[in-house]
Amino acid sequence: VLEVERALQRAPAAERGEDVKVMGVRTGARAELTLACAMIGGLLPDLDAYLAARERTRLLAEDAARRGFGGEVALAINTADDPASGEVYLTVTGTSAEAGDDGQTGRGNRASGLITPARPMTLESIAGKNPVSHVGKLYNCAATEIAEALVRELDELREARVVLVSRIGRPTREPQAVHLQLRSAPGRSFAALEERARAIAAAHLERIDELWQRLVRRNLATDEPAG
Repeated sequence: VLEVERALQRAPAAERGEDVKVMGVRTGARAELTLACAMIGGLLPDLDAYLAARERTRLLAEDAARRGFGGEVALAINTADDPASGEVYLTVTGTSAEAGDDGQTGRGNRASGLITPARPMTLESIAGKNPVSHVGKLYNCAATEIAEALVRELDELREARVVLVSRIGRPTREPQAVHLQLRSAPGRSFAALEERARAIAAAHLERIDELWQRLVRRNLATDEPAG
């Protein structure tokens, strides 16, 4: 899902708006993706031009999905379209916000770039928050970086989830709770992993005071310049 969204942002097209939404459902080794991509009506002179732009977008997204997933992928785009009656996804500005479809702050711009209702996620919005002391922003990024480091550095791991809980008045590098949920490869000793996992998490938390500097320079979710 994230790879599709990033692929479209990395390959901008004049007629394609910035409002891109991707939903994924995995069943076994098959992934079905639904892509909603706002098109800019002023740059598409007729229905054929719209359909051609939609197909170019579909092919680009499908290629990215296959690379990111590695299995069977089915991708559908702008599924509410009804070309026969002329009903297609056209906007003036390239975003559905012009029709009042604003959503909530933080819903679609979480630190991970994903909305994950079936997995742990914070209700905090990181947008516009103080990067020095706001734990809703700092812990979002820190938890993601710890989880990525665990899977990258411990070959025995298949999955890592990290939950950080703060308490007002305590230094940000000293969470009230650090919960690591790890899934190891079959046949591997979990006891041997635990100590190393704790050390990795502790090292990242010890450096959390430096995180704001990177947040000011870069958007850690997309690796783009901040602001």
